[in-house]
Amino acid sequence: MCVRRKAITLTHINTIMAKRKKKPIQTHRVYCTYFPDGRYYIGYSCKTDKQFEKYFGSSTKIKAVLEESKEAGGNALLVSELLTKEVIIEYPTRAPAKMQEFLLQWQQRHDDNCINDMLHVRIRASFLKDFEPIKWSPDG
Repeated sequence: MCVRRKAITLTHINTIMAKRKKKPIQTHRVYCTYFPDGRYYIGYSCKTDKQFEKYFGSSTKIKAVLEESKEAGGNALLVSELLTKEVIIEYPTRAPAKMQEFLLQWQQRHDDNCINDMLHVRIRASFLKDFEPIKWSPDG
């Protein structure tokens, strides 16, 4: 004998009543962080404005400078005196920003002051049909 049971779907009241928060529109930035000795790091970030203010990059050399500053009793003011940051260009989507970051890193690969050593790009080519590279050179 086969007994069929009717499936009862239980939903919590909060899932019905909850309003979804809209995601903030992301800005995809290509930036350059400058060291006091003339070296620089080209990077990409999609951090919010508030997070980006304190962010100088993920390079181990940048992290080392930040750690040295903390050990010396430094604060955010001291870090901003040590490192300066330039936003090179902003895009509304990720693919062109990542491509521009790569092209700038590739363009500067022979410059001893450019500390970028790891190049990694994985981008859908169809997203770049209208992409136009920019011309840029580091300050200094």
